This record gives sequence, structure tokens and C-alpha cells, in this order.
Amino acid sequence: MILVGDIMSLGEKILKLRKKKGLSQEELGDKINVTRQTISNWELGETSPNPNQLKLLSRELGVSIDELLDNDIKDIVVEKVSNTEKLSKTILTILKVILYIVISIIVIWIILIIARSIVKTNKETSSNKLDKTIHCSLYGEEHSFGIRYYELTGEPIELGGDTYFSDILDLGKYDDANQIFNVINDYVKKNGGTCKLIDNKDMNDIVNIEIKEGTLTNTGATIIITENIDYDIIYCKEYKIAKYNYQTNVWEDLPVICKNCDFTLMAYTVTPDHPLEFKMNWEDLYGKLEKGQYKIIKTVSFDSDRPITDNDIFEISIEFSIE
Repeated sequence: MILVGDIMSLGEKILKLRKKKGLSQEELGDKINVTRQTISNWELGETSPNPNQLKLLSRELGVSIDELLDNDIKDIVVEKVSNTEKLSKTILTILKVILYIVISIIVIWIILIIARSIVKTNKETSSNKLDKTIHCSLYGEEHSFGIRYYELTGEPIELGGDTYFSDILDLGKYDDANQIFNVINDYVKKNGGTCKLIDNKDMNDIVNIEIKEGTLTNTGATIIITENIDYDIIYCKEYKIAKYNYQTNVWEDLPVICKNCDFTLMAYTVTPDHPLEFKMNWEDLYGKLEKGQYKIIKTVSFDSDRPITDNDIFEISIEFSIE
């Protein structure tokens, strides 16, 4: 739609070009198939030519439509184009900002994931690995469940034990060893039972091992094992002797001099009322011990109706000196 002010300017342009060509209104009208009155109305600004009539006018008056329209409509078109360009630039700027924000969020998210993975790896590599077992008495039966986990994070590495607790408590869904122990303990207590948490590396709070006074020599000793709590513990496991290295400050297992010998012992039972006493001779295995600090390490395990894994093996020990 052409505004009134724009039509008047167009009419003046038609009038000026018609006179320049030396044409009357009637002659111009004949050339473009309109009446003299139509030409007059255009020049007076009362009406305006349609697009097809503009084409005929531009041809007869010898100017382009742009020149015919001059700055009237052209300025409007230019302004519209300019506004469109500005709008496009604004939209493009907004899209760039949004894209930048999205990319920044993705980059930050990736960095956080990598950082978290690095922190987790560092924690795991710098964290000690602990082995603990919760041993419970419930409904007249003994049940054990052991976990190897990172000390720093509590994340389980390996779960082991009879399937009683894992079947009824769905322990695999927890990602913290202490939480698993608490779930088991709460369940057992709720049902009238008792539990004890045991450090697999130290059973001495349940089992005492000692050397009978006056029996220690450099080739053997009499060992006494006593249980503080009546648990079904198997003692028919091997033992070994380690010597303390004062230069490295670590315990080192003694090398066995008898390659065809083994630590095979008969099964026996220990209860709080019936401690075990037996003579141990290690001369065939280690020979005579030289002067130094030693300890006897005995491996034991809880009785189980399934194959025993490394996670079920505990150690008890007693230190002694050879002068």
C-alpha cells in the first residue's frame, strides 16, 4: 500500500516526465491503454498506477521503475531491507551467544567429568585397601559377609561371603562398604541376632595366639590358641614365619629350605572353654633361626558350606625374639 505523501510525489514525477516527453494526458493515456482522466488522477495523487501500469509508464516515459518511483517507495524498500538486515544481525548475534553458552556448558561438563575421574583415580591409588568381614549369629546359625574396599572412599572392590545376606538385602546396590555393614547389622539386630565387624588383617580381638612360656627355641615352640568368642573358625590352615628387617622396616617371609615340605595340619576345634595347645617344629622348613625379631603368622577362616576365597582368609600372629 502506498501512502498519500508517496502518491503525490509519484504524481509529480509522472507529470514532470510527461511534459518532458511533450505528451498530453490523452496521448500518454492512449499509449498505456488508460483514459486521460486516469492520467490526471495519477498526477493529482488521487489514485496510483498498478504494477503493470507502472511497467508501461516506465517504458513510455523512458525511465526505470526505480527512477519513476524515485526516493519515495525506494526509500521505504531500503529502510525495510535495512531493518531486515539489522534484525538478521541481531538474531545471528543471539544465536552466537546461545551457541557459546551451550558449548561452554558442554566443555565445563566434560572438564568436571574428567576432573572427577582423576580425583577418584587419585583417591583410589592413594587409598589403602581394607578387608573386613561382618560375622553374625542369627536364628542359631552363623553367617559371614566380607568386603574388600578403598579406605578413603569406602567404595567396594570385592564382595564375598555366604549368600544369605546378599539374597535378602540386595547388597549389590550400595556403593559404600560401611553402609553395607550397617544394613546387615541393623537387619540382624532387628531380628534378635548379634554381629561383630572383623578386620581381616587382625583377628586378635577374637582369637589369641601365644607361645607357651619356656618352650621357645630356635627350632620350635609350643603354641596356644584361645577363642574369646564362640565362632565356627577353621584352624587347619598353614602358618609361616616372617623376620623383621631393620634396614627396610618391613616384615619379610622366611624362605623355605625344604622344597617338598608343606604345612598340612589336621582339623581341630577351639572354643572359649577349650583352647588349643600344640607343638610347632619349624627346623625342617626354615632350619635353625638366627638372632632377630620374628613372628608366627597363622591363617584361619570361618566355617562355610561354600568354597573359601581370599576374602574369607584371616591372619593371627604372635611376635618373638631369638637371642
